[in-house]
Amino acid sequence: MGFWTLLPSWVSAMLLLALAALPAALAANSSGRWWGIVNVASSTNLLTDSKSLQLVLEPSLQLLSRKQRRLIRQNPGILHSVSGGLQSAVRECKWQFRNRRWNCPTAPGPHLFGKIVNRGCRETAFIFAITSAGVTHSVARSCSEGSIESCTCDYRRRGPGGPDWHWGGCSDNIDFGRLFGREFVDSGEKGRDLRFLMNLHNNEAGRTTVFSEMRQECKCHGMSGSCTVRTCWMRLPTLRAVGDVLRDRFDGASRVLYGNRGSNRASRAELLRLEPEDPAHKPPSPHDLVYFEKSPNFCTYSGRLGTAGTAGRACNSSSPALDGCELLCCGRGHRTRTQRVTERCNCTFHWCCHVSCRNCTHTRVLHECL
Repeated sequence: MGFWTLLPSWVSAMLLLALAALPAALAANSSGRWWGIVNVASSTNLLTDSKSLQLVLEPSLQLLSRKQRRLIRQNPGILHSVSGGLQSAVRECKWQFRNRRWNCPTAPGPHLFGKIVNRGCRETAFIFAITSAGVTHSVARSCSEGSIESCTCDYRRRGPGGPDWHWGGCSDNIDFGRLFGREFVDSGEKGRDLRFLMNLHNNEAGRTTVFSEMRQECKCHGMSGSCTVRTCWMRLPTLRAVGDVLRDRFDGASRVLYGNRGSNRASRAELLRLEPEDPAHKPPSPHDLVYFEKSPNFCTYSGRLGTAGTAGRACNSSSPALDGCELLCCGRGHRTRTQRVTERCNCTFHWCCHVSCRNCTHTRVLHECL
């Protein structure tokens, strides 16, 4: 089974758009050729953003389905939001795993996450969850910012709310974000096998986490700064907060099997479900991440598995945690070297308006895995 079948086509296509300088200027790369986008329109691949700028997917990279292209046309301005959400999701993935053997490595080009997506392991589960969450988060926020023409703030929360506060303001439109995310992201999944069920479950887990982490935010009103009454609305969490929760669920992910009641009377819908590999465990909840395959060994390089290994990675010699040299270097040991670094220091602001600094040189001790 090929890469494009395993990694949802919407991720590959939209990340190509994101990496092609969206939403800044859609500038050509150094070779003068649009990376993933060309300026020759056809009736099948024309997309339009909120400023009526025609964006066209290159025929060889038309990885979006007909339904996904239709959703983009029906929601002017959402193209940049989806692209921005994916960029944020990739950055968050790298942050959350920066000190682990698998550090969410990416590579230029369409094969962004590499061969890890060919597997049904925990790392794949996190990739699907965080990218789905990133799209939902970005779209919901863009609605309240007025960047998408087909949605706005969530104004359903209006009127009385409590004894000293009432609903008002501009709540982030999480319902539109979840609905669009489900329609757009999940439509890239095809089939009825275990991988299909796993991907859909982790996509939904990402969206559910964004929703469950929303918080009430209020503003005080009253004479002389008093808080006689408050106006409150619902605000999205930061994507960092979402990433923290999903990383914790990555650590506690559930290993699952393809559900089968073993009965000829069971309907197709009943059979399409996930069950824990260990019958003693509870079925995975909508918040849990799920996987069905053991993770590869990320300690050493493997071209077949697409793992880079940890040789040359910086480690913390005094840490007993995952970023420590013992664990990160997989027991191979580490080398220590010193590096002289010159940085600006002792900066002073002079009125008006000048900042003067000194150059300070110090020695930095670095530890790298063998």
